[in-house]
Amino acid sequence: MIGGGRGILPLAARYADEWNTVFAKPHAFQSMSRRLDHLLAERGREPASVRRTLMTNLVFARDQAGLDAKVSGKGSSVAELRERGIVVGTADAVIVQLEELAEAGVQTVMLQWLDLDDLEGLTALAEAVLPHFS
Repeated sequence: MIGGGRGILPLAARYADEWNTVFAKPHAFQSMSRRLDHLLAERGREPASVRRTLMTNLVFARDQAGLDAKVSGKGSSVAELRERGIVVGTADAVIVQLEELAEAGVQTVMLQWLDLDDLEGLTALAEAVLPHFS
């Protein structure tokens, strides 16, 4: 089931093996997840019976200058993008944000890589970030 609205969570509690929401900051995800736990308990289901996942965009660059260029090209600031639930930063910042999501209960994060022509950047992301989550 996808979403976090009031109508989706009851359906997830009733039918789902996995609940996915999008563009949620850690505290919002945690709040929705707690609500799902409550609804699952009402149905006699264990909270662990529903996997918790999140999909969001990613804006990544190897260094601050590259990040500034990518963010300014989107007409926003890093803070504005993060406020919308987007993971933004260089490797260290991305790692911190992913750790915060994990602490909030996200079991899998699906990062949308929209820079389709930047395969070198995708490789740099994988090499810098993935070892921290093996």
